[in-house]
Amino acid sequence: MQIKSRWNKRAKEQSIEKIAGALGLISWKIATNAVLELENKGYQTDSNAHRLQIIGEFLAFLLQVADRLAFVKMETDERQRFISALAKLMVETFVDNQYDVLGEGEHQKAFIELLNQRAEDYAELSFDDGEAGFDFRRFFGEQVAAVMREKHFVSQEVMDIEGATRLA
Repeated sequence: MQIKSRWNKRAKEQSIEKIAGALGLISWKIATNAVLELENKGYQTDSNAHRLQIIGEFLAFLLQVADRLAFVKMETDERQRFISALAKLMVETFVDNQYDVLGEGEHQKAFIELLNQRAEDYAELSFDDGEAGFDFRRFFGEQVAAVMREKHFVSQEVMDIEGATRLA
């Protein structure tokens, strides 16, 4: 999957919020492409609603990866603005898609709760030298496997998906 990851050389310096917006769209592409890749490898999803559950886990993981990378590269206030803007875009995009697929419901509240829970879950897991550690990736794989209800190798497959842990 090709993703534009650099601004035009002539472009002016971008705001934290604009960078977060671009990363939010990239994260959505990564998550949806990963679900398609799993399906292409023979893993079954039951419906669009089921696909969205898997995408939700990918987005929660990618938000934590972005936060860990931002921790090293940004000042505290910049990082807070960046992660807040990124999370806001992820929530808006995800919830819009849930409304399209599922109709009315408490989608926003449920997804924010998932993001907050995953922030707690990932907090003690390793992330060094710009990459998620084995325990970080394993936890992610286990969450996707639980959502997919398919334990045979899906956890390892998710851990191995190219690009999922390298956003920098």
